[in-house]
Amino acid sequence: MTGTTAAGAGPRVVVSIHDIAPSTATETIWLLDRLAALGVTNPVLKVVPRWEDRDDLVADASLCARLRAEAERGAEIVLHGWTHRLDRPVRGPLHERVRARLFAGKAAELAGVTEPAEMRELATRGLAVLREAGLSATGYCPPAWILDPRLDGAVGEAGLRYLLRMTTITDLVRGRTHRVPSAGFMGVGGLYETGVEMQRDLTLHIPRTPKVVRLFLHPQGASASPACVRTLARLEALLRTHRPVTYEELLWPTPS
Repeated sequence: MTGTTAAGAGPRVVVSIHDIAPSTATETIWLLDRLAALGVTNPVLKVVPRWEDRDDLVADASLCARLRAEAERGAEIVLHGWTHRLDRPVRGPLHERVRARLFAGKAAELAGVTEPAEMRELATRGLAVLREAGLSATGYCPPAWILDPRLDGAVGEAGLRYLLRMTTITDLVRGRTHRVPSAGFMGVGGLYETGVEMQRDLTLHIPRTPKVVRLFLHPQGASASPACVRTLARLEALLRTHRPVTYEELLWPTPS
């Protein structure tokens, strides 16, 4: 991580769970329990307010209560889009359109958004749902990590402090972008998952693991997936050298 006051704080890992919604609650809780067993009590929880435009977060009182309890123990809530579903033509810069079509498909919800006012409204609406659920967020992760870079300012205007992409973290307060590698479990299976595993092993190859790294987990099929079990084993090994932190701790560390 370049150009941040956290650079001298030792090896760190941010562990996150994506796609949290009522439909994925059972597998999300399974992952939370596995992380707690490994000593990760401060995961980053990426919450979708209205998954695929049908799952209303606040309607699942049990899930909301669990998320509040996790936040009280140190977890960090991140707003993860609105529906996590693309429902319009893909627009924006060419490289973002290519990534959306080849990498993300229908998960690239914001690949069709180009107007700052709409982006600001989507983020504001999502934050309102989180507040209704008794949660708060200062970070934003676009679904599939895809968002037109020209919309970063609109995310900040909604009151969020940082923005996540697959290989970068943008500090919206200072206007700085840091390159931080990420690896993990996608929950998609097949050859794509095999490719993600290969990339994970290259990124997390001890002792060449980067000083700051992100490990992501998706709940889809997690408890039955050998790939997820292998990713958790990699995390267990990584935790021998890397301290788990949240994005807030990484970007704005408290002086010791």
